[in-house]
Amino acid sequence: MLCLTLALLASPGCSQTLPEEGTLQGTSGKVTVTGEYKRVKIDAVERLSIEGDKLVLHSDSSSIAVPLPPSADASQKNKGWALVTEGEGDGTRTLTFTQEMSLEDFTITVPAAEGQVAYGSLGGRDGQDVLLFAYGSNSKAYWGWVTIAKPAAAGEQEH
Repeated sequence: MLCLTLALLASPGCSQTLPEEGTLQGTSGKVTVTGEYKRVKIDAVERLSIEGDKLVLHSDSSSIAVPLPPSADASQKNKGWALVTEGEGDGTRTLTFTQEMSLEDFTITVPAAEGQVAYGSLGGRDGQDVLLFAYGSNSKAYWGWVTIAKPAAAGEQEH
């Protein structure tokens, strides 16, 4: 009985449950990735579009608009980032993106939710790329964004 009680008490600490919104930091050897994610009320994410200064998440039956990140420049579309691998863990989902020309990549960890990942990339007003993504189904959906900064090359460092 004691073993069963200890096992029940220990199991909540074993799974990693992420909050419904939070900050993101990506892992990469060549780029620095930071951003945010949030839960959104939509039945399922089917695709994304940009309308003015809004990112619009579409499902078969509805759509919802969310503000673009402050640094995103909607006129600079498709900066060449592609989703190359996905994985699932205890309450998490990992997404790895690669830049098609430079082959730089990064991985982010977000809350688990079923469904396809819709994504796209924009340029930023600050010269950094911005990757937008959304995913989920059965009324459990998330959207988020990350800025992708390349380290300053030697000789380009700020003074």
